[in-house]
Amino acid sequence: MITRSESKLVRSLSHKKYREQEKLFVVEGEKMVGELLTGDMEPASGIHTLFATADWIVEHDETLSPLQIPLKEATAGELRKISNLVTPQRVLALVRIPQSEITPRELATSFVLGFESVRDPGNLGTIIRTADWFGIRHIICTPDSVDLYNPKVVQSTMGSLARVQTTYLDIEDLLKDQAMKNKPVYGTFLSGEDIYRSILEKEPLVLFGNESKGLSAKYDPFLRMRISIPPFPPGPKVSESLNLASSVAVVCSEIRRRT
Repeated sequence: MITRSESKLVRSLSHKKYREQEKLFVVEGEKMVGELLTGDMEPASGIHTLFATADWIVEHDETLSPLQIPLKEATAGELRKISNLVTPQRVLALVRIPQSEITPRELATSFVLGFESVRDPGNLGTIIRTADWFGIRHIICTPDSVDLYNPKVVQSTMGSLARVQTTYLDIEDLLKDQAMKNKPVYGTFLSGEDIYRSILEKEPLVLFGNESKGLSAKYDPFLRMRISIPPFPPGPKVSESLNLASSVAVVCSEIRRRT
């Protein structure tokens, strides 16, 4: 049975203020929780509490038994009352927000995606899922971006949250760090070098701007190249721009294909 205080806690975590206060966020659904239990994240230390129906617990007993995760049996009705989903599922987890930090030295030697002021939670979640598909383990966002643990972001990642580390930091300061001196940095723009004709280097940092304003000029001194995705066929009028998450997928695919 879910207690009143537990119910209140879960519902409060839909707000960033309480996520930061409690250092917890909510993961819902069998696929998402399954990724936490069997993926790269250390579930015994990552999952604070699991709320699940009796039948789900029985089905996953073999996985759960060695993990010693605090487990609370709940009815479907109780889960429905605390769920953020339109169609609640049989399991919901409270997960500790990781406190680990990434260093410039680690970022200097890996493929990194960087985002300035990304606002749409669905975009960020889809971007994380895309990064996971292409084996990209690090994403950096400016501090004014949407919160990683916003329920809409979490659900949009479809479990990739457990494998891709997203960090909030001042990207301009990062680019000034000595460890990043030789890092190839690309900026994405509506006008720039055609990505399909450009010489692309391994393990770059690719910067993407805000959904409506694009990438700020303050990053220009750090860019090795301005890249763009050309429309097809060239010439005829097309939509004004690609969705941010779609642009990320195209860029990641082309860089992985050629490097």
